[in-house]
Amino acid sequence: MRSPLLLVIVAAGCSFDPSGPATTDDGSPDDSAIVDGVGADGAIVDGAIVDGATIDAAVIDAAVIDARPIDAPPPIDAPPIDAPPIDAPPPIDARPIDAAPPRCVGYQVVTGAPAGSRYRKVNTLTTWAGADADCTSDGGYLVIPGSMGEAVAIGTFVNPASTSPFYWAGIEDPERDGTWTTVLGATQTYLPWAPAQPNGRLGEIYVLVEDNGRFWDWYDNGAQEYACECNP
Repeated sequence: MRSPLLLVIVAAGCSFDPSGPATTDDGSPDDSAIVDGVGADGAIVDGAIVDGATIDAAVIDAAVIDARPIDAPPPIDAPPIDAPPIDAPPPIDARPIDAAPPRCVGYQVVTGAPAGSRYRKVNTLTTWAGADADCTSDGGYLVIPGSMGEAVAIGTFVNPASTSPFYWAGIEDPERDGTWTTVLGATQTYLPWAPAQPNGRLGEIYVLVEDNGRFWDWYDNGAQEYACECNP
C-alpha cells in the first residue's frame, strides 16, 4: 500500500500542461525552454537569429525602351497598270448638210421693176403649168406684176414680140369664181384688165400680160414666154 501513495505525491509536486508553455515546479513559465531548438520567444530559429530583416526592394530601373522609330513600310512598288488606252470613238464622219441651193442664181435686176426683186426670162413657148414648175425649181416663182411700171418693165425685159406680145403671170382663177390669186397664195388686188377682160370663157383661168402692161385671161392649154421672179 505504500508504493501507490508515493506516486501520488510525486505527481502533485510537478504540474505539466501538454498544451501550454513549459513551467517550473512552482508553476511559473520557463523562459529558457527550447522548442525544437527554437527559443520560445522566437529569437533563435535553428540557431539563426531572425532579426526581421527587411528585404530591401531593389529599385527596378525601368529600362527605357529604346524604341526605334517604326519605319513605315516601303511604298508599294506597284507596277503601273498596263491598261490599254481608251480609244475615243471615231469622229463622226458627218456628211455636210446639203445646203439649200443659193437663191436667185441667174437672176438679174430689171430697170423699172422693184429693186428688191430679181428676174430671169425664158423665151420658149411653154404652158402656164410648165412655166410655174420651172420658176419654182430654183427658188423663184412665176412673175407677179404689182404695178403698171413693173408689168411694162418685165414686158420689155422678156421682149416676146417675136411670137406674141404677151407673157405669163403667176396669177390664176382655177375656180372661175372671179377671185384671182397668186402662185404665192395671196389674193391679187392689182388687176389692170384690158378692155372686155376677163371674158370668162371656159378654160381661161390664167393671166397673160400684154407688153403694154394690160392683163388678159387665157386658156390653160395655151403656150407663152415668161419671166421668173426671185427675192434674194
